[in-house]
Amino acid sequence: MKVRTREQLVDLLDEELGWRKKELTFIKSNVKSNSANYKTFLRSGILLLYAHWEGFIKNSCEYYLSFVKYQKLNYNELKENFIALGLKNNLIEFEQTNKSTIHCKVVEFLLNKLDQRANIPNENIIKTGSNLNSTILREILTSIGIDYSDFELKSNLIDAVLLKNRNSIAHGQYVVLDDIEFTSLHTDVLWMMDDIKTKLTNAAILEEFKTKNTCAQ
Repeated sequence: MKVRTREQLVDLLDEELGWRKKELTFIKSNVKSNSANYKTFLRSGILLLYAHWEGFIKNSCEYYLSFVKYQKLNYNELKENFIALGLKNNLIEFEQTNKSTIHCKVVEFLLNKLDQRANIPNENIIKTGSNLNSTILREILTSIGIDYSDFELKSNLIDAVLLKNRNSIAHGQYVVLDDIEFTSLHTDVLWMMDDIKTKLTNAAILEEFKTKNTCAQ
């Protein structure tokens, strides 16, 4: 997907979150304690809640990466995290090889060739591992230059409530959450998705992907 403008990015993020919210709202309405099948709806609701959480993070972050890629900036105009993404394969090779020629090549690039057009990968870069815990979320957001600190207080909710219950259900275990707890979890997950969308939108509008020196020009 080629995301070339801020407007296109905003539209994609709105669409990505909109259809997920609509489906999750429908699921929430079925999780009623007075329903004979409410436990079934609750279990399926947790599975869908996690699926939308993971899917939204992956897709929205890749849209943002695509947007940054198609701004066609040089490496030295971008923040360090995007330089790292652009040189990811080189850095992996640097770490895994004992060849001095490879080491020197990477160092030479970092010293002398950062004025080249950045080649930022944007497909299959956001890896959730079907296990999007708080540690993986931190790494994903850091890799695209988004501050994780607002999610620090949500780490336990992500790991010990959302992910733990999703994994238990996926492995056929019983889940002890009730409809009140599910509603609270539903609210928190939607808040996090909304917040990610806002952060990505603001980062694009304010050009937070650029170095401070570039922004000041």
